Amino acid sequence: MSGIAAIIRFDGGDVEPGAIEAMTAEMAYRGPDGIAHWRQGQAALGHCALHTTAESFEAAQPLANDDESIILVLDGWLHNYDALRGDLLARGVNLRSRSDAELVLRAYEVWGEDCPVHLEGEFAFVVWDRRRNAAFCARDHAGLKPLTYHWDDNRLIIASDPGPILITPGVKREANNRMVAQVFANEWITRGETIWKDVMRLLPATWSRFGPNSRHDCTYWSPPTEVTITYKRDEDYYEHYRELFADCVRGASRSHLPVSADVSGGLDSSAVFAQAEYLHQAGRLPAPGLKGYTYKFEEGSAPDEIEYARAVAAHLGVAVREIAPFIPELDWFTARGRADRDMAPYPNTAMAVAIGDAVVGDGSRVLMNGEGGDEWLGGKPFYYNEQLRAWDLASAAKSFAADRAAIGLRQALYRLIRFGIAPLAPKSLLALRRKINLAKGPNTYGNAFWISPELDRLLTELRVGRDRSGYLSISNMARRAMFMALKEPYCELARDHFDRQCARQGYEPRTPMYARKFIEFAFSTPERLRLQGDTRKYLHVMALDGMLPELVLQRKTKADFSLAFEHHLDKMKYLLTDVLPATGTGHLDSEGVAKLYESYRQLPVDERPVWELWGLFSCESLFQADASI
Repeated sequence: MSGIAAIIRFDGGDVEPGAIEAMTAEMAYRGPDGIAHWRQGQAALGHCALHTTAESFEAAQPLANDDESIILVLDGWLHNYDALRGDLLARGVNLRSRSDAELVLRAYEVWGEDCPVHLEGEFAFVVWDRRRNAAFCARDHAGLKPLTYHWDDNRLIIASDPGPILITPGVKREANNRMVAQVFANEWITRGETIWKDVMRLLPATWSRFGPNSRHDCTYWSPPTEVTITYKRDEDYYEHYRELFADCVRGASRSHLPVSADVSGGLDSSAVFAQAEYLHQAGRLPAPGLKGYTYKFEEGSAPDEIEYARAVAAHLGVAVREIAPFIPELDWFTARGRADRDMAPYPNTAMAVAIGDAVVGDGSRVLMNGEGGDEWLGGKPFYYNEQLRAWDLASAAKSFAADRAAIGLRQALYRLIRFGIAPLAPKSLLALRRKINLAKGPNTYGNAFWISPELDRLLTELRVGRDRSGYLSISNMARRAMFMALKEPYCELARDHFDRQCARQGYEPRTPMYARKFIEFAFSTPERLRLQGDTRKYLHVMALDGMLPELVLQRKTKADFSLAFEHHLDKMKYLLTDVLPATGTGHLDSEGVAKLYESYRQLPVDERPVWELWGLFSCESLFQADASI
């Protein structure tokens, strides 16, 4: 894990002395192992190094090819390291080191703009191609590594985080009200935008080429949208999954130091830790050790998952370190937002600071998590839609019988009609239903009465102009739901923010269940494998039977971390309803904010508008302090 920065000018001028150095200094937290630069004329690149693999020590970045016609900065690691290295060697490519950066540089030499197709892993990189007078940048398939940029047709500025871009002379620090409206309403519509105007995120699975007054973007990967893996026996799916899961965890475990893992007690993170432990016991873990960590809340407080984490530890015969969550006072959040020049972290994300400190303190630089399990394994009753579309009435009858036995006749009928028969209605009827929903009012998700008329207007425009073509064209409803999860705008923002938080602590998050091959497998297998009756993640549970304790395998609940929000929001009435609406930004309706806060006080815990209230606090407190940033 590292930080990358670049300034490329196409207006005939040279990069100003000290400009790239200022950018890397702004994100020095990403470079505990050193910061280096390359600058020549119109281009300058910077790299902040955090070594998480033995191979990363072998190539100092920025990394140039033999004649310095191509310069690279890379943040990330490759899952297909061995296969790619073998492919390049077979083509006669001279690999000067074992580093991932060397492989990416040579892949660009061999395949040019097609190189991201050949890369699997978690990465973001920039290439300055002097031969073509072009800059090329790309992100991995799911946007697991951040890359933000500013482009004005003459100058390209790239960094891992927005802060280094915002301090660069000539970049205006102006609020992007389109994004601010989405944050305040907790309604996420656009992808690629930040809260700052003209500071953008490169989209996942995308590469961009920049040149004089030119730009070209390309989506280089998309998941399959129909079932293509069909086995006669469910046991064959289980075996395939076991092999795939082990490979994904093993790939994410590559480190020169002991690797760590979250062990929340849920199915996903517990399975990642258990799989890593089995690999470790078998001598197949590409790291010298493994450590597990879990939250330990005060006794009797919610969420209390400690019994599940302890059951995992006892089942595996290993220790899992129990850590009290980090719940700082409010000034910590405002200070972090100002330092990041971005929204303050959400409280549930900030809790992880405590585990991060423990991970680094125990000598690790990699922490694996179970993100992706809900998205790719959770499942919805769209198995009826799959079966009816294929005229597989026998399978549909079998699914109905299983649902009836597990959840009762009424709920089974609801699933059959809602998720099986209704999606088969003619497209004209479905289109009519969408028009009726739009006609109900400008805000079909509830009126965001706490935002200003201008923000409300922008939000309405965004809703009306929302491009649904990417997923509405997918006829398989289960794949459509997963595709929407893959493209969820909030998740993209949250991953960038969490990556920055980890970088500030000196470790790298890794997500085995977001591996490209893992996602492709999920999209290629029948939906009935993910949900059967009241058993979610059915394939996961069946394939890993014996790896985890029954208490975890049969768990039906999921932790709720609203307690981290309430710790602050319960005491924030004056700040939220009186101070922030009067700051002069014009973003908020003071009476509306007061009404919103009252709803927070009155509604049940699981219905409280904690995300909306925290969103307006995190943005408004930053903009209020902007003059002093």
